[in-house]
Amino acid sequence: MRARGAILLFVMIAAASAALACAPAPRDGEHVDIVEESAVIVWDPSTGTENFIRRATFQGKARDFGFLVPTPTAPALAEAGDEIFRTLEEKTARRTVHQTVKKIDWTPALLLFFAMRHKGDVATARAPVEVLATQKLSGYEAAVLDATDATALGDWLTKNGYATTPDLTEWLDAYVKQGWKITAFKIDKSQPDVAARTSPVRMTFHTERPFFPYREPASQRANTSYDAVRSLRIFFLGPERVAGRIGENTFWPGVMTWSDRAGSVPDVNIPPRTRLTAFTDTSRTRSGFDDLFFTRAAVQSAYVPPPWVDETVVKTHVPLDVLAMALIAVVFGVRRLRRRASRGAAGS
Repeated sequence: MRARGAILLFVMIAAASAALACAPAPRDGEHVDIVEESAVIVWDPSTGTENFIRRATFQGKARDFGFLVPTPTAPALAEAGDEIFRTLEEKTARRTVHQTVKKIDWTPALLLFFAMRHKGDVATARAPVEVLATQKLSGYEAAVLDATDATALGDWLTKNGYATTPDLTEWLDAYVKQGWKITAFKIDKSQPDVAARTSPVRMTFHTERPFFPYREPASQRANTSYDAVRSLRIFFLGPERVAGRIGENTFWPGVMTWSDRAGSVPDVNIPPRTRLTAFTDTSRTRSGFDDLFFTRAAVQSAYVPPPWVDETVVKTHVPLDVLAMALIAVVFGVRRLRRRASRGAAGS
């Protein structure tokens, strides 16, 4: 598997854009745009665990839409509050109902005899799409999916109210081939055409290296349906300062804006020497052909941006024209005195 780390905290969720960690799936003929997205990743390398919470502000005409989030392993889902680093609410596990159905088998005895003989030769085929868990939380209906075929996964999504396109199937295929899981979220939008913010959801899973799901379908990468720049902020909490790369080693335009000891973080259980590194990505068109992975930065020194300097300028007005006139008067006065002096010397 290409990932070598784990995500701990995805604090703020961008509900509608594949560009920032997920793929949007509105209904046919509808469109949803991401306006702003923020995320916090808390990485624990000792256990290879990532908790991922994210939140986004979106805008569009869709009354309801879904979005898809890939993870290397099946995630555990939990509600999260709007306040960053707030204590996560207890997860709501899906109940399992065991049911026994009685049926009469009318198979003839002779056929049953041959069937019993060849029973050991027949293997039960795995379903191309398995629903590992379903859950309702924070206004979402979530389903954790494990698929072996991207087309079958697209069919499942279509049957369950998610719009699919060829490039979305291509997006899904990249994760299906890696054996990653897809969590499908559905949300309701009560006020169309007005920017709205999704409720944060916590996803806890194991991965080989910490990442932010940055890959998006090709049509989303070229999305220019709105004038505003898409804003992504990532706060990474871990034992060291990190740097982000797309895929194996492709440049990511995100800019590190702060890196130092995290100190005390309310309601979050982190080691005392945890490092907080903040990034900002304001790319309008993102290189979302792969996910964003984080590794140890070559430079481990702290970085705190210098403060803004607020200058108060006090001016003393010296009018240049008046100064020039005074200078000319002085020159003429000196010349006049010299003439008088020369005439007086000549008369004597």
